[in-house]
Amino acid sequence: MNFNFLFQILNTWQFNTIAFLVTVVVFMQYYKLAINGIKKDGVALVIFQLIGAVSVLVWVPFFPLKFSNDPKIYGLLIVAIIFYTVNDRIQATVKKHLEVSLYSILIQLSRVFLVLYGIFVFHQEINAPKMFGGILILLGTVALFYQKGKVAFNKYVGWAIFSAFLIATGMVIDVDISTKFNLPIYIAITLVVPALLIFMFERFSCQEIFIEFSSFRKKHFLITGIAWGIMILFAIRALQLGQMVFIAPLMAVSVFLNVVVAYFLHKERDHFLRKILVAIIIILGVYLIVA
Repeated sequence: MNFNFLFQILNTWQFNTIAFLVTVVVFMQYYKLAINGIKKDGVALVIFQLIGAVSVLVWVPFFPLKFSNDPKIYGLLIVAIIFYTVNDRIQATVKKHLEVSLYSILIQLSRVFLVLYGIFVFHQEINAPKMFGGILILLGTVALFYQKGKVAFNKYVGWAIFSAFLIATGMVIDVDISTKFNLPIYIAITLVVPALLIFMFERFSCQEIFIEFSSFRKKHFLITGIAWGIMILFAIRALQLGQMVFIAPLMAVSVFLNVVVAYFLHKERDHFLRKILVAIIIILGVYLIVA
């Protein structure tokens, strides 16, 4: 086997983008299968995070072994982890109660929050394409809940929107942090530390984790956790290796794929054509934002 050729393939934006699309669909769909009917959402989340951390650490030898010596970097990392911890915990409950297709669309609002951060925090230039792209995503999302002359959504939709805000905030804080570390180790830290925090604050036992993991959901836990860890890796690598203007819209195709797969796997057939249309609008909106 030509390992040099294999290594070259692994380090292309094309491979990492395709790998991201596959793993994000697997992650979203199996997350729903794993958490449906579970008693303690936090227990399932900790299992996902620990498995995800182990799965991504396998990739450590493929990246330079480096760590930052700047205390400020670790301070920013701690703040980002706090946001990611709260977000992960909210997501666990939201994904349990919302359709996969619906959540996949709602989480794209993080793009709108990133545009707002760019304008109001980083004082980036306001241009028409970015504003129009953000408005498209926002209008597409609102259209999804427009029924009988009014916009109707429940508390889980509200939590999903808040989750999108937390994701955007975490990304803004640690936008440059990952480059200071061995990438797989950095990703593992952002999974393990939130798992430990959730374990401490929710006060469930190791026995509860073991019992839940040993249940009939074991396969779903493993697939979800493994997909989570390497999904993050592929996403970051794709963005590092390719041009944002091409990669971001391609990654947004995951919305469309999740809507289609959820139609068959979870029988999410309500307003299917509307969801497809909204997914296409979101992909266009993302393209305009990064163009």
